[in-house]
Amino acid sequence: MERDKKSLSQKEIDALLSILPNEETPRPGADRFIGSAKTYDFRSPDKFSKEQIRTLQMIHENFTRRVSSSLAAYLRAAVQLSCVHIEQGSFADFIQNIPTSSLAAVLKMDPLPGRVLLTLDSSTIAVAVDRMLGGFGRPIAEGHQVTDIEQTLVHGVIQYLATELREAWRNVITLNINIEETTLNPEFVQVALPTDAAVFLGFEFKIRENNGSMSICIPYSVLKPIVSELSPHTWVTGETEQAENHQKDLLSHLKQTQVDLSVSLGEITVDFEELLHLQVGNVLALDTMVSRPLPILVGNSKKYMGQPGLSGSYMAVQITEVMEDLL
Repeated sequence: MERDKKSLSQKEIDALLSILPNEETPRPGADRFIGSAKTYDFRSPDKFSKEQIRTLQMIHENFTRRVSSSLAAYLRAAVQLSCVHIEQGSFADFIQNIPTSSLAAVLKMDPLPGRVLLTLDSSTIAVAVDRMLGGFGRPIAEGHQVTDIEQTLVHGVIQYLATELREAWRNVITLNINIEETTLNPEFVQVALPTDAAVFLGFEFKIRENNGSMSICIPYSVLKPIVSELSPHTWVTGETEQAENHQKDLLSHLKQTQVDLSVSLGEITVDFEELLHLQVGNVLALDTMVSRPLPILVGNSKKYMGQPGLSGSYMAVQITEVMEDLL
């Protein structure tokens, strides 16, 4: 009997089966997805791009440098503040990670909407207060609870932090930062809803040899009006403009600086014995000629050449050459 033309031979069937992947063989293209999967929480999606997070990091690195300088003078001790991490998530996640016995300060950043939460741990507060009261800034025992008196005294430190935070943001936006309240119960502070997106910044606070921590939580609603401005380009542009303004201020102050200006009529060398015998009426011949210009000194440096003469009834000198032009 003739074989049906539509049926396959055993050899053809074996050939087809040989090209099918088995359980141990990965499918073509499957390796492209290995290691690329990541956890994503749809309840709290990321609101900031990597570029915006980088800009926020640059702003607050500038903040740490300013605080390390200004707060050191205020506490009369070596202060080092560094930004150790930055991440985004929900406001509830931030509250859960606040160390116990922390002090929270609510900051209003006008003209931005909403409020920002800044927290300091009890160790940093105690060392700062000890320095303000004339102590050596010794560490305290674990489990120390911040007292109402310490809360009042540390208000000055928080004011310094708010001032430097305002200056750090100046390249992006001009802010007026005010301390609305401070509390010893951060878990009861609601600057945002628990599910609201926010960015968290963790800092390491070192006063003398004592390590502490500080954190800042900025809800997304606060930065939403300027989120398009959060780019390294904006930061660099603002940094350049600030440097140019600073240079103009320095030049303006420099123009108002007074310096000593004098004219050297000439020089002569005499020995001490001849100097002792000088009398009224004696004439000393200088090493200059009437027809030649005289050096004009700014401080102790020769800067100009000039011709002596009169201006009305006053003795004067007319600048004829600039020494820098002669070099």
